[in-house]
Amino acid sequence: MTITVNDLGTMPNGEVVKQVVIENANGHKLGLVSWGASWQFLQTKAGDELVLAYKDAQGYWDHAYFLGNAIGRVAGRIDGASFELNGKTVNLKANEGKNALHGGEDNFATRNWDFTIDEAAGSVTFTTTMTEADDNFPGTMPTSLTYTFTDNDEVRLDFSAESDEDTLYNPTSHAYFNPAGIDTDARELTLQLKSPRHLEFREDQIPTGKLLETAGTPFDFQTPAKIGDKIAEMNGAYDAKFDDAFELVYPAGTPSAIVTDEKSGRSIEMTTDRNAVIFFITNPAVADHEGDLDWFEANPYNAVALEAQTLSDAIHHPEFGDIVLPAGEKRSYTTTYAFKNL
Repeated sequence: MTITVNDLGTMPNGEVVKQVVIENANGHKLGLVSWGASWQFLQTKAGDELVLAYKDAQGYWDHAYFLGNAIGRVAGRIDGASFELNGKTVNLKANEGKNALHGGEDNFATRNWDFTIDEAAGSVTFTTTMTEADDNFPGTMPTSLTYTFTDNDEVRLDFSAESDEDTLYNPTSHAYFNPAGIDTDARELTLQLKSPRHLEFREDQIPTGKLLETAGTPFDFQTPAKIGDKIAEMNGAYDAKFDDAFELVYPAGTPSAIVTDEKSGRSIEMTTDRNAVIFFITNPAVADHEGDLDWFEANPYNAVALEAQTLSDAIHHPEFGDIVLPAGEKRSYTTTYAFKNL
């Protein structure tokens, strides 16, 4: 393992953003960025790019689609940007209409994280501390995200946090993948999800509280299916998208999501201890937000996100899972993305 650190650029606020690159024994490289504790790239020895990224610091400042960012304190949307905790109403900083998305206006993605390196382990640990003054969530919450890149071409993400007051914690990674390469059409990929049910959403992507069976529907990826075919089945057109929450049911330690490029034989297997995944495919709306990226405009369907987390808006639906982090309790989550046949 070799780890190098570079300057990626300077933000409008004067902070210098660092890029950290881990190269494993196979010659493949994992790129990370201090801003947002972000996953910037996965580059094969041959130079193929399998993770969508901003190339400069300014992209991470704008972060229109949270590209590669660590997400928190709470991934997904919180209805009305408010919730009740211990008999008190907590009002967050709404950043998507009346709702809070991915932690609200000030979140994991809007800060420059500190980091330490363990070259022998092939790991980088990013750390930051969220305070109530930052994001309106209760408590001061030191948090960390450790990326580990192995010689088996696995990228493991270990999230951890502890708070001095009861608060909420439901982190994820917003990396976008394409095992065929980010200059190809992700609708041609095959996806398998160990998911018997998916969330029903309102028009604003807030859960209604219902979990719907996937079997026999366009949301059924329990056996491998071509993503573009499922899009067409759902919308009657190939030119549309997925942005949906799937409940995961799987034996512990086994992959719960697999995305495959049949042509090359490459795949990415996601193993997690979380109970859900958001499956999102990039689409023309992304290109509209990132119009300065010519390659993105030319290939608007070029990657998919697999965001492992607790089911969306769980604070308003306790049956979805417990995202309350009690004061003084340390909580950790692990998700691994195994890159096969590189």
